[in-house]
Amino acid sequence: MKIMKKLTLLFVVTLGLLVGCKTDSTTSTSTEMPVAALMSDNTLSDITLNDTTINSSYYEFGYEFNVTKNGKITQLGTHIPDASTVRVTVWDLSDTSVIAQASISALAHTAKYVTLATPVSLIVGKKYAVTILSNDWYYRHRPGFIDYVYPITKGNITFTKYGYSSASSLDPAIYPISFNNADINGIGDFTFETVN
Repeated sequence: MKIMKKLTLLFVVTLGLLVGCKTDSTTSTSTEMPVAALMSDNTLSDITLNDTTINSSYYEFGYEFNVTKNGKITQLGTHIPDASTVRVTVWDLSDTSVIAQASISALAHTAKYVTLATPVSLIVGKKYAVTILSNDWYYRHRPGFIDYVYPITKGNITFTKYGYSSASSLDPAIYPISFNNADINGIGDFTFETVN
């Protein structure tokens, strides 16, 4: 009978420990900077020509995209060839409204990202765009200016087209009205965070 009480006590203690144990429920996240990945991808053409434009006319230019996984934008960023202050804008294309924007003072040839006070959620099935207002930029084109074939997917972001509009440094955000597939210009970028 003593053995039975000890076994019962051992069973109750073991059961209590099992029920009381908590699993580690920390959530891991992944981050990506999709426009930087697009600009650095050397597999997009047989021969890639990398050039820079400095102190040109101002343009608002960038990429339409959608996400393949729900997530959020936590930072906006840029990488330009000349020290300058640029404006990076994220658009909701259902009504071309601005959903995030930042002015970023960047150094030449140095990526700089600023954290948004409030992250912006992006969901599968919606269309978005990221643009930059600048008179300095990097650009890439294929030999003979042969079009890139969109869509182009980088991580959880699918780029669907490139567009631009002539602008001035004082203009409010202007959604691009001209589109072409011959160039990949930028960089106005963002940090996209997803839950694994």
